[in-house]
Amino acid sequence: MSDQEEEVIVFESEDEPDEPRVLGIYGDVNEENTQEFLIGLLHYHHTCEGPPDEDGIIPLKPVDFYISTGGGNVAEMFAVYDMMRMVREDCPLHTFGIGKVMSAGVLLLAAGTKGERRIGKNCRIMLHRVLTGESGSLHNIQASVKEAEIMELMMFEALVEETNLTMKQVKKIVAKNLDAYFSAEEAVEMGIADIIV
Repeated sequence: MSDQEEEVIVFESEDEPDEPRVLGIYGDVNEENTQEFLIGLLHYHHTCEGPPDEDGIIPLKPVDFYISTGGGNVAEMFAVYDMMRMVREDCPLHTFGIGKVMSAGVLLLAAGTKGERRIGKNCRIMLHRVLTGESGSLHNIQASVKEAEIMELMMFEALVEETNLTMKQVKKIVAKNLDAYFSAEEAVEMGIADIIV
């Protein structure tokens, strides 16, 4: 090769057909963790179709989403949830609850493709009311409480949409203002997950 010739390196942008497509949120549902997840999910969404098989059928490659969290920011939870809802329309989204799935993480586990939501046999689920810790002027505190009430209702409505729970059941679970814990079996009964692994 002469000094004037340049070597051209081509990188394939498509995933290998059998390469796992795995994302996860481990730890708090916060800006940093959700940013990484959202970027990965968007990439996988745009590379969801595999090569045609011998019959000319184009398979959809699923995304596996592992969740182990004590909860976190409700607004960040909704950013992930809304993106999951958009992606799962044309790309299978398999959720896996492992270790602990609490608070904001519960909706994310439930938001996977129906029939493909898995939970570890020893995973614990926890639901509670939306928390707020605002300080400052009375007006700011009142505004924060009002916004927390709105976000809580939105979260409850989303849980009702994604699970077997009714609004009455969700409100009863959180009525005592205590953390409510559930087993993997109970999570399947409630429609938060489908399969115990």
